[in-house]
Amino acid sequence: MIDTLIAWGPAAAWAVVLFLLSGQGDLPSPLAFPYGDKLAHLGLYTVLGALLAWGGRSRGSAAQHERIILVGVFYGATDEVHQLWVVGRSASLTDFLVDAVGVTLGYAILQRFWLARALGSTGRSLPSG
Repeated sequence: MIDTLIAWGPAAAWAVVLFLLSGQGDLPSPLAFPYGDKLAHLGLYTVLGALLAWGGRSRGSAAQHERIILVGVFYGATDEVHQLWVVGRSASLTDFLVDAVGVTLGYAILQRFWLARALGSTGRSLPSG
């Protein structure tokens, strides 16, 4: 039980943060330049993807990795739907797509980091390209 909480708790806590942020109407754009809101979405969901990778770190099959990423992508979709009921907010396909890219990117970054560490401890290196 405690192992599960340690593994998945950070991702669940971050999902709550995302839910609370998307529940606030008329949020000012976090970055004052064109597409700054998209960059914010990318960053927030990259964190979610990395935390999902943390939760699933002991599972190694490709199908399991795909399922974990899909959980994050599904959460991004539900977050956009949630915004339909928040005054001053709206659902956006573009935001959803950026969220999905962020989840995948965060997951991949952490997986690549762990692979590099594992290979480094054996004296091997990551393939380039």
